Amino acid sequence: MKGSSNVHNHRLTGVALAATAMVGIGLVTAPSASALGKDGVLETYEFGLYYNSGQVGCVFDLFNYDTNFSGDTFWKASGTCNGYGQSTNDNTASYYNRDTGTWWVYTDAGADGAEGYLPAGYKGDAGSTFKNKISSSYPYDAH
Repeated sequence: MKGSSNVHNHRLTGVALAATAMVGIGLVTAPSASALGKDGVLETYEFGLYYNSGQVGCVFDLFNYDTNFSGDTFWKASGTCNGYGQSTNDNTASYYNRDTGTWWVYTDAGADGAEGYLPAGYKGDAGSTFKNKISSSYPYDAH
């Protein structure tokens, strides 16, 4: 029986190693944290709201919708930037849509207030209706 126990232990060890390898593979193929937004790096497939005009200053980058910017802040990936730590709510001067689809912005939380949309690839300064008034954003028309 001693030999049988060793064979059994080797099989369990082999199964455990295979399971560990599968988990490791899953971790390698999972999207990076920076690809999920809200990290201060505006990447492909994200929508960015900037603290200053001309896409300058810290960025609030979104990969998915945000129904209420209250409590959200501008981020910096490294170094310094104007607006770091400032509230994103009613504090956006420009934007850049690096996503492949249109994004909608609203002047109030929950897709209320004035509505505007930004097609894929668009970047620019917020007009008087939206400058420092945006409070929610969606990668679809929320109405």
